[in-house]
Amino acid sequence: MRFCANISTLFNDIPKLTERYIHVLQRKDYRFDAIECQNPYDISVNEWKELISNNKSLKWILINSLPLFNQTNEIPSFIEYQQLVLNRTLDYAKALNVNKVHLVMTDANNDSDRCKIIDLVYQAAEFFQPHRIMCLIEPLSIRLNYYLQSYSMAIDIVKSSKTDNLKIMLDSYHLQRLHGNLTERVKEMIPFVGHVQISQTPNRDCPVNEDGEVNHRYFLSKLIKPFYQDFIGLEYNDSSTASMTWLNEFSITD
Repeated sequence: MRFCANISTLFNDIPKLTERYIHVLQRKDYRFDAIECQNPYDISVNEWKELISNNKSLKWILINSLPLFNQTNEIPSFIEYQQLVLNRTLDYAKALNVNKVHLVMTDANNDSDRCKIIDLVYQAAEFFQPHRIMCLIEPLSIRLNYYLQSYSMAIDIVKSSKTDNLKIMLDSYHLQRLHGNLTERVKEMIPFVGHVQISQTPNRDCPVNEDGEVNHRYFLSKLIKPFYQDFIGLEYNDSSTASMTWLNEFSITD
C-alpha cells in the first residue's frame, strides 16, 4: 500500500503549507513519496512552482477545488461556476501536476437545488476531461445541508455520468459517520471509487488509534487492498511530532 500525506490536516502545528511540504520531505520515520492538499490556494502558484522545482521527489496526488460554498450563496450557472471555481482550480492542478480534483460543492435547500448542483458536477467533469483529470465527489457528514450526504446517491451520480472521469472519494471517516456497515458499503462502491482517504472516527485522528470506532487494519487489509492500488490519503489531524511508524506495517511490499 502507498500513502500520501494530507498537508492541510497533518502537521498542524506547522503554520504554513510550504513548511509542511518541506517537513514531509524531511520525515525520518516514514518516507513519503506523495502528498495531497485541500487548500493549495493559500500559496501562490509561483511560490509552489519554485518550491517544487527545488524539491522534485514528492508527487502531488489530489487537490480540492475551491469550495463553491465559499464563493457564492447562490447556485451559479456553469459559466459563473467556471469563472468562480474551475478556472483557478485548473491553474493549480496544472501547476502541481495533479490528476485528481475533489469537487467541493455547496449546500442544497431542496431537491431542485440538488439537481442543479449535480448538473454542475457533470459539466465540471466534462471541463476537466480534456486535461486527463479525474473528478471526485464525496459525501460529507460535517455540513448539515451539503448536497451530497449519501454514498448510495454518489454511486447513482457516477453511474449516470456521461464521462468516465467522475468517481467517488471513499473516506472512512465520512462513511462511518453517515452509514456504518463499512464492509458491505465498500463492496458496493468498488467499481466507482477513484480515491481513498482515512481517519479515525469520531475524532478524525490517527486511523489506527484504538480509541475509535473503525478497525483500520481490517479496513485497509481486507477491504481496500484487494481492489485499490493507488495512493491512500492520510486526511487526519495530528502534529509534526506524532509518529508515522504505523504506516510501515502496510508497506507496498507486503
